[in-house]
Amino acid sequence: MMLTHLSNSHIITMSALALLGTLVVALRSRHLTLFGICVRALLVDIGAVVVVMLALLLPEIVL
Repeated sequence: MMLTHLSNSHIITMSALALLGTLVVALRSRHLTLFGICVRALLVDIGAVVVVMLALLLPEIVL
């Protein structure tokens, strides 16, 4: 399996998904402490990176 190179569009997509997810988490987390919001935001950011990497590598895994 050959790993593909991340282009600028992939990095921008990861950043946009991470920022949008963090904003949603911050707006919906009224009953959490600041630490809880930060942990959830970090998990959302990691999830955004994983989603873009899977979308990038999925054609190579399937074929």
